[in-house]
Formats: sequence, C-alpha cells, structure tokens
Amino acid sequence: MRHAVITGAANGIGKALACSLVRAGYAVTGVDVDSKRAADLPPELGVRFVLADLSTDAGIARVHDELGSMDPIDVLVHNAGINAVGRFPLVGLKDQEKVVALNFQAPLMLTARLLEADRIVPGGSLVFVSSLSHYVSYPGAAAYAATKSGLASYARSLSVALAPRDIHVMTVFPGPTRTAHARRYSPDNSREERRMPPETLAEAIRRGIGKRRRLLVPGFGNRTAAVLGTLFPRVVERVMRRTSLGKN
Repeated sequence: MRHAVITGAANGIGKALACSLVRAGYAVTGVDVDSKRAADLPPELGVRFVLADLSTDAGIARVHDELGSMDPIDVLVHNAGINAVGRFPLVGLKDQEKVVALNFQAPLMLTARLLEADRIVPGGSLVFVSSLSHYVSYPGAAAYAATKSGLASYARSLSVALAPRDIHVMTVFPGPTRTAHARRYSPDNSREERRMPPETLAEAIRRGIGKRRRLLVPGFGNRTAAVLGTLFPRVVERVMRRTSLGKN
C-alpha cells in the first residue's frame, strides 16, 4: 500500500487531504501538534499520527526518527502552517519567528533529512502548500507571505534537482479556504461561504499528484487573481491592502 505523510493533518486542509488519500488507497501518517484534534479523526480512516511541534528542532528530529521506522514515503505533503497578522511593526517578533520556523524552515529541514535517509521512493511526490499570496501579496501578514513565497522558490529549484531521481515536486497555491485557520486570521468572515471548501482543495491536490503537475492554483477565481497579480501587481496590492488592513 502506498504511504502518504501529511503535516498539519489534524484539521482543515490537511484533514481533508488525509480523508481524500485514504479513499484513494493510501496508508496515511499525519503529523500535528494538536493531539485532541488528531484523536477526533474517525478511527475507521486508519490515520496514524506523529505528535510533534515542527517549529522546533526537537520536533523535526522526532518526526524524522518516527518516519524512519515506517514504510518508505510515496507522498509527502508539507501543509502545516500558522500566521501572524496585523500591521507589521505591531506584530511581535517571536510570533514572526515561529511563523518562519514552522512554515519555511521545517519543510526544508524535514525534506533534507528524509532525502538524505533515502525515505522518499523513486516515483514519489513532494507537495508544498504555498499560498495565493505568492501572486497577489498579503499586506496584513508579511512574514506569512514571505514564508509561502520562499517555499515556492525552494520547491521550484528542488523539482529540477530531484528530476534525475524521478521524484515529483508540486507546489500548491490555495486562495481563501473555508477552514478554522482562515476564520481565525481573516479580518472579515462575512463572506466565508465563498471560500473554497477544504474537501474541494484536497481533491484538486490529489488529482494534481496523480497527474504529476508542478504547479497548482486551484479554482478559476484564484487562477484569475494570480494572473492579475502577475500582470498588474500594484493594482492588486492596493486591493489586498484594503482587504487586509482597511482604508487607513
């Protein structure tokens, strides 16, 4: 049975993706810091968890060691992420450091360790969940946007480096998604129903893995925003500034 590992699998996008990959015939290992939400997943899914804080060196080492005793990995999805929102000078430095540690450093370090240990099978896939902010900016969350753009650049280079080993690398750029994470950090949840359901995003990612796509911007609206953000960055940045920070 193919083995998939998903970070941040206890909730939101990661949980939806775990369910999708189980239905597709994968044995799924989740990595998460939230033991309560991990325990809430239906037992019949058979998702096993490694509980660890990936924002710490000890957490990364624990995950690497635990995965070393399991089956080799066919799909590794770097999905775990946190945010720190507000006007940049007012966001605490420690909060920003944790965003960088979890969103950016952890995927790099864990990927490097697993590749060094030859734990990713030939023909396998590495999936990096970036953000639509890579194309449209995110004025209310500069550190978050920086980590997601950094992750996209890393994945782009990694895809070339791993091609001789037949390891597929895909970067995903989700837009607003109907998750507790988005609800927590959004300044306006009045149009939450317009956000993409995590199950829809998870299916798009699963299909992207099957087609061995390198880039995935799921949803027509998100793809339109990505194009506009590329062609007219200043205009889109002004819109994002109003959306994220208001008029002042």
